[in-house]
Amino acid sequence: MAYRNRHTLVANKLLVAMSGLTRWTKRDEHYRYEQHHYNIPACFTSIKWTKSRIRHALTLLSYADDQGKIEFMEDTELATSAHTSVRSLHNNLKMFESHGLLRLVRHFPGVLSIELNDYLENYRDLFVDGASVVSKTGYTSIWHDLLAELLSLDNVNALRLALRTLVQVEKDVHVQSNEQAILTYDEIKGFLPKYCGHKLAIQKMMSRLKFLQVSLVEDSRHFLNVVKQNVTLKKRVRDITRPVLVEMTLDSARDSKLIREEERSETQIAWFELRKRVGEFFDFDVLKVSRESLYSMSDTFGASAFREVLSDLKQAFLHHREDLVHSSEHRLFFSEPILYLHQQLKTRIEKSAIA
Repeated sequence: MAYRNRHTLVANKLLVAMSGLTRWTKRDEHYRYEQHHYNIPACFTSIKWTKSRIRHALTLLSYADDQGKIEFMEDTELATSAHTSVRSLHNNLKMFESHGLLRLVRHFPGVLSIELNDYLENYRDLFVDGASVVSKTGYTSIWHDLLAELLSLDNVNALRLALRTLVQVEKDVHVQSNEQAILTYDEIKGFLPKYCGHKLAIQKMMSRLKFLQVSLVEDSRHFLNVVKQNVTLKKRVRDITRPVLVEMTLDSARDSKLIREEERSETQIAWFELRKRVGEFFDFDVLKVSRESLYSMSDTFGASAFREVLSDLKQAFLHHREDLVHSSEHRLFFSEPILYLHQQLKTRIEKSAIA
């Protein structure tokens, strides 16, 4: 049983591509095409994103490591996680590979490894610029409970709508610090198929997204208040033909950003407590464990698992004290502490998954 990331990072351009590019391109006497605006690669736009393909893409990202690799995975586990058949998975993996999204290796019947092509650029929207790493249109972090809800949505258009709402929440709330995210009726109608563009149909699909608190902005005073509080929205609404806004707030219990911040804080406190407890007979500064490394492990495995690993390590220190450095079981911690912690966390998560 392989572990899944607690926070799955997905480039906004992939979420937009999977939701469907908008037909509503006319903007204030000019045109804006989402493929160019989001810098979406051709390998994403050349695919017809069906429900199973969206599910499989999200599932692959939830299992991939920070290099976009999934090693020695059972196809039945991937298919079960995505709520699809194994046959559907194999068909889509073959299609993904032919479009350049990934490289696939079959080790044994039912066992495979996958590497997502150009992982940082395509799936995280991260580009190396000299000595720094930059992002053009950003990525969205999805909490694993929320990802499970997305994968269980039966209606493909509700799923597409859900992906768009997550992008908008990321832009309006997490980047611009607005209290709520806003989508206009024209924007929603633009990327959904024509047959489900009626307001009542959109409202029905919105009601299926239990992770959102949704309300329509139809009252004139409410409309003015919303527009005045959102700088970018003021520009967006100049071109709308149907003055209906959808106001959205992500449930805090499913908000990856809030959960990550809380878990990172818990992880940092746990590390400092370990340093304080055993610092009298070991100098932790020589390990050179950065705060970013601690955060990365917390994001991947969770603060509770990290605390459990540190608790076991603390007991080993207190029992063996200075002699712990000679222990074959713990020797790696003193030479490669991040690798040691990563291995311990991975083993703990996999054991708990089997149990």
